[in-house]
Amino acid sequence: MFNLRRLVHLRKPTHQLDEQRSTRTPFSVEPVRLVAITDDAENSGLLQRIADAYRWRISVVASSEAALTVLKEQPTPLVICDRDLAGEDWHDVLAKIAALPQAVCVLLASRVVDDYIWRQVIRHHGYDLVSKPFQSEELRRAVTFAWSWRGWAHRHYAEVLGKPTA
Repeated sequence: MFNLRRLVHLRKPTHQLDEQRSTRTPFSVEPVRLVAITDDAENSGLLQRIADAYRWRISVVASSEAALTVLKEQPTPLVICDRDLAGEDWHDVLAKIAALPQAVCVLLASRVVDDYIWRQVIRHHGYDLVSKPFQSEELRRAVTFAWSWRGWAHRHYAEVLGKPTA
């Protein structure tokens, strides 16, 4: 039988809980590292401000070739790719990233967000779809889930596919 009185004695005082909440963040162990591929100055500035607010380490590049160079030099487990890159098709960009030797989680940023595009992202080895212009809370949610995904990916890719994660 469950004893409620024992549970009351095991709880910490609320002032101790508040102190723990204020110092602990989801990324307190390791800061989020990501690469953003966008040639839109307005969205890259907004993305940089959001990243600064959450203390993410972000590299903003304007093309997929620059992103692949950064990903090869500094393996990064998370990429935000703009759907409307000038002169590049996002399908090809996701295919290039999927061909890398390490597992990379890709979020596609799009002005149009619907089920059809989301299914296309998943079909092309992407992780999720986020709307533009970026909204702080939505982007935080998507990045948080993608960042936690890499723990599963590390085990899955290493054991099943022999592909390391960043």
